[in-house]
Amino acid sequence: MNSYLAVLIGLHLHQNLHHNEKNGSWCKFMGSITARKGTDGNVSYRAAIRINKKGYPAYSESKTFHSKKVAENWLKKREVEIQENPDILLGKEQLIDLTLSDAIDKYLDEVGSEYGRTKRYALLLIKKLPIARNIITKIHSTHLAEHVALRRKGVPNLGLEPIATSTQQHELLHIRGVLSHASVMWGAEIDLSSFDKATAQLRKTRQISSSKVRDRLPTNEDLVTLTKFFAERWKLNKYGTKYPMHLIIWFAIFSCRREAELTRLWLQDYDSYHSAWKVYDLKNPNGSKGNHKSFEVLEPCKRIIELLLDNEVRSRMLQLGYDKQLLLPLNPKTIGKEFRDACKMLGIEDLRFHDLRHEGCTRLAEQSFTIPEIQKVSLHDSWGSLQRYVSVKSRRNVIEVEEVLRLIDET
Repeated sequence: MNSYLAVLIGLHLHQNLHHNEKNGSWCKFMGSITARKGTDGNVSYRAAIRINKKGYPAYSESKTFHSKKVAENWLKKREVEIQENPDILLGKEQLIDLTLSDAIDKYLDEVGSEYGRTKRYALLLIKKLPIARNIITKIHSTHLAEHVALRRKGVPNLGLEPIATSTQQHELLHIRGVLSHASVMWGAEIDLSSFDKATAQLRKTRQISSSKVRDRLPTNEDLVTLTKFFAERWKLNKYGTKYPMHLIIWFAIFSCRREAELTRLWLQDYDSYHSAWKVYDLKNPNGSKGNHKSFEVLEPCKRIIELLLDNEVRSRMLQLGYDKQLLLPLNPKTIGKEFRDACKMLGIEDLRFHDLRHEGCTRLAEQSFTIPEIQKVSLHDSWGSLQRYVSVKSRRNVIEVEEVLRLIDET
């Protein structure tokens, strides 16, 4: 017998005509079950429904079960549900019973490609939490309060640590984004004003908050320690490392690039003559897809690029199997992990990879670059986000590219 050979049982459990006395319309309900035998020899039963009702579009749905009896019971139950709620034939039932988890899936299918990895990850994480089991039209302030309280304590069974109030606010904004889309695009009856009142109260009671401006920059000691550590590990090829982190951290500083952007730089998009490099799908609150911009490649950055294009460096990176047309054919998540692990091992506290981007912008401000000039490198959209760099006082003994190269050679 061929794989998935369909054996039609030919069972029409229901073929009834129901008269709607109120409007005189007729509803023809047809249910059938088809048995299918898989390659493993197991038989599954596909229950299918076809309905023709006057004034409604043709309707059909199906579901597969492992038991014929269960399939029969589903057909009977479904017939009663459709009789009691004819709006099902218009597809409205999906919204009536749509959970937040299902809504997130539907939302990502429709617009997920327009947003970056961070937002997608946040939504997929929310799907695992209790609030995602609620029907979207029935999410109220109590559910939001319970979600915030849960995240404040942590979720040990999911391996989730307690999160900051600013992260709490971001999660609620992600949830609101899905509910707003459902309200506008799917016609779901969602009270967004009540949602906003609840979040305003949570903000007022300081259970959620906006992100604080982070001012942690790597010290000279931090940078020297990290550079020597990574350079030594690279030269000795400890653990078969294929990540030239001693070069990557300085490329991040001199280019002012975000962590994820580093591994999306195509060699063909580097215009060395005009000192420009195009970055695709830059992070943007209004959606990342299609937001392509070129940043100015300054001289210190060029020096690091030359080292990254060295044959020996590239041959080791390419062993990971990523596209050879990328400047850094590496996994962006692993870059962050390498950095965090090194900081932990070296006793460097409260330093994040993203702080290297801030370090790069600070250096430009110290060199008296104007905000528009800094924007040419950092590609910040708003001037406001760069205001803190303008009034910065120049630091003494900032490590320049020549000293970086000397540190690498000395190791």
